[in-house]
Amino acid sequence: MKNFFVETPLKKFAEDSSDALYMQIVSRIQQLMREGHLKEGDKLPSERELAEMFDVSRVPVREALKVLEFLGAIQYIRGEGVFVKKIEMKRILHALDFFMTDPTDQLINLFEAREAFEIQAVRLAAERRNEADIEAIQQALLEMEFLISVGKPVCDVSTKFHTAVIAAAHNEVISEVNEFLSDLLTYSRQKSLSDVRRHTESLRYHQLILQHIVEKNAQAAVCVMQEHLNKAKIAIQKMIHSE
Repeated sequence: MKNFFVETPLKKFAEDSSDALYMQIVSRIQQLMREGHLKEGDKLPSERELAEMFDVSRVPVREALKVLEFLGAIQYIRGEGVFVKKIEMKRILHALDFFMTDPTDQLINLFEAREAFEIQAVRLAAERRNEADIEAIQQALLEMEFLISVGKPVCDVSTKFHTAVIAAAHNEVISEVNEFLSDLLTYSRQKSLSDVRRHTESLRYHQLILQHIVEKNAQAAVCVMQEHLNKAKIAIQKMIHSE
């Protein structure tokens, strides 16, 4: 396995940027997965061993492992080590491809895709929702209100809200698209909600969306969802331009 990791040395830039190095490490491990040298259930070398193999400090190795864990490519098992995760590899590699093309630049494209299926989903939700759907959406809102009140991150519960709305559309294809993009959508929400000042605004939009779904006012629900997504897209654009 070691020979595969160090087949080609990493390109070290003059400033020895840990950012540049960790992306190269992610890319190298992605390549090993794609070529079948790393398979589901395989154990990775330790953080220290990887740093020695790549001839870098442990900092970029640690960051690369964080990215891979976030994308679902690896999992930590306490007392045993880090393993290639036993889930659908096509989905992992799709997410890695997205990440390696600089996900920040791709986020605007992702928001345009979200508009394509979430606008239709909220329209259908207002027409088809049942009491169980309303209860699931309300539960997500209550959790979001609580997390905001105690100053906790709201990304996961925001995902829960949008997923509940999509489920209320009762359209299997839209649900499958949302599930397929779930890792990337989580990443986009982490970015758009990184400014805590947006949390209350996002909650207000969610409350309005629920209100219109309960009222079965599809047109109003669509308008609010459109504005909500536009606000998030603007937040992402500002973040990109400030980096």
